[in-house]
Order: sequence, then C-alpha cells, then structure tokens
Amino acid sequence: MTPKKLLITGHLGFIASAFCELYKETYEIVGVDFLGWGALERNLAHGVKDIRADIADTDSVRRILDETRPDAIVNFAAESHVDRSNEDDLCFWQSNVFGARNLAREAARLGIRMVQVSTDEVYGDASGESTAWTEQSPIAAGNPYSVTKAAAEMLLRVYAKSAAHDLDVVVTRGANTIGPRQFPEKAVPKAVWCFTHDKPFPLFRTPARRMWMHVDDHASGIEAALRNGRQGEVYNLAPSHANEEVTETVIEKVRELVGRGTIEKVNDREHYDLRYWMDASRAQKDLGWSPKYDLDKTLEATVKWYLDNGAWMDEAMSMVERNRKK
Repeated sequence: MTPKKLLITGHLGFIASAFCELYKETYEIVGVDFLGWGALERNLAHGVKDIRADIADTDSVRRILDETRPDAIVNFAAESHVDRSNEDDLCFWQSNVFGARNLAREAARLGIRMVQVSTDEVYGDASGESTAWTEQSPIAAGNPYSVTKAAAEMLLRVYAKSAAHDLDVVVTRGANTIGPRQFPEKAVPKAVWCFTHDKPFPLFRTPARRMWMHVDDHASGIEAALRNGRQGEVYNLAPSHANEEVTETVIEKVRELVGRGTIEKVNDREHYDLRYWMDASRAQKDLGWSPKYDLDKTLEATVKWYLDNGAWMDEAMSMVERNRKK
C-alpha cells in the first residue's frame, strides 16, 4: 500500500524539514519534535501538523500513534554532533536508540512501515580502503554518536526478523549532507557565518575526505526507500564518487562564494574519522533513485540560502552560543 499519511520525527531539524518541504503536497504529514538541539520553530513547513513530544517517552509515542494513525513513520529525530557526543553521550542514547526503539515497537504493533534514517558514519573510517563501502561492509562506528546510530539500526533489523515483532523497517545510510537549515555547528553553515562575520573558520589540521550531498537529494532518497525499499534492508544514499572531496577544498570554495574570510588550522578532534566513502549503486538500481545536484551546484545553492537568510542564521548561532556557555 502506498502511504498517504506520514509521521515525521524531528521535523523541525535539518534533513526532516527539507523532506517536509519537498513532500508536503504529496503526503499528509504529522510532525513530532521536542524542539531540542538543532531544531527551530521557523523550520516548520506550511501545512505540517506540529506536535511537541519526546520520542524517548514511551507513553507519548504510543498516544501520538494511536491519535494520528499514520500509514508510515520516518524517523529523522537524532542527536547528531560528534563533538557533543564526545563530551556527554547520554542524550544520544536516549534519542537515537531508545527513541527509535519506541517508534519501532509501535510501528510493529500497528503493522505500518518505518524508515530509520541513519548515517554513513556507522561504517567508521574508510582511510586506506581500496573500494567504497557497500551495504554489506562491516559496521565499525568510531565515536559515541555513530555507535548509537549503529545500535539503533541493529535493534530494528532484529525486530524485522523477529516473529514477535515482524517490523517492516527500511534503513537508509546517508552521506555528508548540506543545504538550507543545517545547524551552524556543521562545517559549511559555520564557514558561511565565520566568513560573513570576519571570524576565522577553525579547520582541523589533518585533511578529511567526505562525499557531499544536497539535502534535497538525501530527502528524495529517503522517500524512495519509503516507497520501494524491502523490509529489513539497508540502502546507502550518496552522490557519485566525483563528489568525494577534501573538506579543506570545500571550505575554500565556500570562501570564494562568500567573497571573503580566513581559515585557521586547529587540532583534530577526538574520534576523528578521516574518510567516509560509500557506493550507492544499490539504491539507484533497487529504489530508482539518483541525486540531481553535483558538488558545485550543491555549494552554490547552499551558500546562497545562508546569505539570503541572515535572520535564520542569527537565531541558530544564538542557540549555539547559549549551549557553549552552559
């Protein structure tokens, strides 16, 4: 059955808000968000029902599912910043694992599909690898954040194989994603803010390689998995290998687009993966999905959005500063 009504968790965050903007006319969308770190009320897409709740609260999840009766759940809700997970990972376990568990058990009870939005970081570090990761590559998460995402994946896939649950779950693992409404603790929006405010952008000394994907491409891959993914399966979502680029080169391109700015080399962070490298040919073949943006188009569209939306950036940076002072 093609779903008509979706429960979208984390709808006031980065990737989920892009999904809602793209598909608000295609589906009836109910959003659930507890307005935590990285979420802003101004991210609410027009026409999306807005519910404030924490998916780590078991009773709230059951009540919301019983009241809204969606045809499917797409779980975007997650704590996602590596540096903060290094400092204190408790909220990562609560949202990323226990929250996913609550949603999964309710989806199984109601007999509806769940899409679990995961990350390429569960694979660990691809430095020295001769071939890109496929969905069969081993999990080797290297920081507390990615460990929690891997744990959630494994639990949900066990539910998919369990006669007691028979959960219809599909997992997507997305590459480095950039675009509108990404919180400025992440590299590209942080660079735009630094360069436009005459602050040096702090760049790690050791070069890292990433695959850079526009958020609309990521969202369309998740929607394709929702419609066409097979129960219990995983799909890598990434651009072509041509979009694998050193972070420093990307930040230099951002500086060129902004027209000014300085870069300052800083010490590498703890649990620093130097390379993420995925093969997304399975998603392209089985889901009928392919990204539309190349790296240059992705960066141009992203930087333009931040330059045109200064009020959004000021509000997001205020939240970053408040958190830093705690």
